[in-house]
Amino acid sequence: MEWSVRSVRRRVRRLVPAAVRERYALKFGIVLLLLGLSIGALGFAATGAITDSVESTALEEQEETAIREAKAFDDWNARNENFVVASAGAPVVASGDVNETKAYLEDIYYDLPDERMHALYVDTESGEVVAGVDTTAETLAEIKFPDTNELGDLSTHYVQRTEPYAMPDQLGLAADEHPVVSYYIGVGEDADRALVFTFALSDRTGDYATQTSGDTVVTILDEEGRIVGDNRKLGYGGDEANASFGRQYEGYERFQELAALDGPGAATVEGRPSEALRGAPYEFAPDDYVVGYHTTAEGWSVLVHTSEADALGFVTTVNRFGYLITVIGVGLIGVFGVVVGRNTATSIRTLSSRAAEIREGEYDVDLETERVDEIGDLYRTVDEMRESLVTRIEESERTREQAEKARDRADEAREEAESAKRRAEQTRREAQEQNEYLERKAAEYCDVMGECADGDLTQRLDPAAESEPMAEIATTFNATVDDIERTIARISAFAGDVADASDDVRAECTDLEATNDSVADSVEEITAVTDEQNERMEAIATEIQGMSATIEEIASTADSLADTSRRAARGANEGIATAEDVGEEMERIERRADAALEEMRALEDSMAEIDEIVGVITDIADQTNILALNASIEAAHAGGDGTNGAGFATVAQEVKQLAEETKTSAAEIESLIDTVQAQTDRTVDEMATMRERVIEGAETVEQSVSAFEEIEAEVSAADHGVQEINDATDAIADSTQDLVPMAEDVTALSDRTAREAAAVAESVSDQTAAIATVSRNANDLSERSRTLRDLLDEFAIDRGEIDGTASLESGAGRDETVELEFASGTGTQARDEGTSDLETIGSETKTELETATATDDGESADLEPRDD
Repeated sequence: MEWSVRSVRRRVRRLVPAAVRERYALKFGIVLLLLGLSIGALGFAATGAITDSVESTALEEQEETAIREAKAFDDWNARNENFVVASAGAPVVASGDVNETKAYLEDIYYDLPDERMHALYVDTESGEVVAGVDTTAETLAEIKFPDTNELGDLSTHYVQRTEPYAMPDQLGLAADEHPVVSYYIGVGEDADRALVFTFALSDRTGDYATQTSGDTVVTILDEEGRIVGDNRKLGYGGDEANASFGRQYEGYERFQELAALDGPGAATVEGRPSEALRGAPYEFAPDDYVVGYHTTAEGWSVLVHTSEADALGFVTTVNRFGYLITVIGVGLIGVFGVVVGRNTATSIRTLSSRAAEIREGEYDVDLETERVDEIGDLYRTVDEMRESLVTRIEESERTREQAEKARDRADEAREEAESAKRRAEQTRREAQEQNEYLERKAAEYCDVMGECADGDLTQRLDPAAESEPMAEIATTFNATVDDIERTIARISAFAGDVADASDDVRAECTDLEATNDSVADSVEEITAVTDEQNERMEAIATEIQGMSATIEEIASTADSLADTSRRAARGANEGIATAEDVGEEMERIERRADAALEEMRALEDSMAEIDEIVGVITDIADQTNILALNASIEAAHAGGDGTNGAGFATVAQEVKQLAEETKTSAAEIESLIDTVQAQTDRTVDEMATMRERVIEGAETVEQSVSAFEEIEAEVSAADHGVQEINDATDAIADSTQDLVPMAEDVTALSDRTAREAAAVAESVSDQTAAIATVSRNANDLSERSRTLRDLLDEFAIDRGEIDGTASLESGAGRDETVELEFASGTGTQARDEGTSDLETIGSETKTELETATATDDGESADLEPRDD
């Protein structure tokens, strides 16, 4: 992946011209240019989208306006038709009485809308105005009514409407004519009469849904494209010469087709509007405009015209503002880029020029800057490099001066050599011998040095030489080998100690990991137990709350039962009083029943006496009947006497009739007496039965009194018990309420314990991970120590003669450091260079050990194995 990224970067670098890659300002400018172009493109795109959205909203509003205007005209037309239908249905109009119809029209006329012109009651055959309101016309022809021929075939159920027409003004005060439309319907059984209501189209301005200023023009066109309505009173509000009624609207077919095919809508029209709108009363002549269109229920077209500046002015503002903001944003980016890029480029150019001066040898340059960013860091770094370079140069100058002095000394020596050349010639032979000796000694030294180079550091040069320099070389070399031998011994011992310490650390880490695992398991067990305890405490809290609610219900029930007991006690006391009252009343009833029984028995005796009297009357009637019979016989015997016999027979007949009537009445009385006596007997029996029941009722009332007294005693005892239960439940409820917060506290404590346990578990996990990291690094350090010891074992040293020290010191607290003390010997530059690698290894080993053992409160540092 990294290789592919680098490959892509290399390819991109190849594509970028060298002139661009070499100039930071140019690269920065190109980036800013691309950023500005991107932001500009986004700004223009967003502005265009917002512009389209706002323009669409403006067109929708124009369309809604056209829909409202069409609906308003349809409502106006339906309202007028309803007026005509309602008037035609009036009984006085149907009666045909002209005077009553006229009075009715006058009564309703001024309740019509303000655009009313007149209300007429006409004869359908002649067109004569039979009765009318607000007109002096005698016939329909005088008002130029266009549908006179249609009156012969009228419906009494449906309203008809004329096409818009110009009606002459009979007074001629306001105008010569008025644009109107008339509604008419037949009335009467034969529809020989009609009602005609006329309304002015020019006065309908107040009904327009949109009351706008002069910038919006609303026109209503009939099917032939003539203007029959608008929101400017059709020009009749001013100079009548500017009236637009009936004016032809050029190009109306386009909007009619759109409305017929697509329904209501709105469109932006490029170019000037129809000639019909340019002049008075509209004066509407913008270069471009927006029109909303719709059709009415009658098929007329409603057009709402607004100049593009008014309808889409906000769109233009949004568009311009969006583009302006985009340009300003891009400009600000450019200005910011110029300022920042120029400042950065200037700083880089200045730094580059200062670096060039330093390169040319001018080291006394000013590299101070007030910047605190990366450029400032670069300035300070270069300044430090300059100071370091000056120091090195000064050291080189001093070295050069020393070399020049040495050269001077060499010249002097050369002179001396020249002077001694002659002596040299003399001593050449001695020198040749000495040279041969030195060659042999050098060969011996080379052999010893070769063995030391192969790892045998026990070898030494023999300092006992005839040549002092060779003796000094031997002494110096031996001292150097001694230092190396001691150093290797110390490093070997140190590597062993490090390996042992690493093994101990790894073992401790292993034990600590096991301990942490145990602690983690314990913490997880504690967490599980805590969760279980938390769940149980929540269940206990829920049960306590439920028990509290139950106890409160019991307490409430006990209160209700106590109230019921008290009411029962009061009812028992009232029952006792009532029963006592009933007992007294039963005694009074018993006394009254006894008295009534005596009266009924007296009545029975009286009825028996009456029965005897009736029997006597019956006997008398029988005797009277016998006497009448005898008188009849005597009258028959005296029939020969003439008048006396006839009179006697008449008297006998009347006496007989009276006797029969008396006997009949006596029989009826006797039957009535029998009935009354039977009823009296039944009443006496019932009275006797009632008296027995009254006695039994009195006994029952006495028993009820006793029972009520017992009930009252039992209810009082129950009330006392209920009160005790109520007090006990109140105490239990209070205790339960005290238990609820305790349970909630325990639950909260369990939750806190669970959270703490989870935090401890997380800390243990982190500690385990840290210990694992330390263990891995300790293992790595041990491996490296063994490797180092193996490398050092390749050197042969005499451990009995090693004079050196190796110390492993422990630091304070939890930090442990290992420090190596190397014996510093004196020798040649070659010996110092020979020991530098070993010192580097020891320093790196020390650093790794410090890093591996450094911990802070259980958190280990990130230890990563080195790659070297």
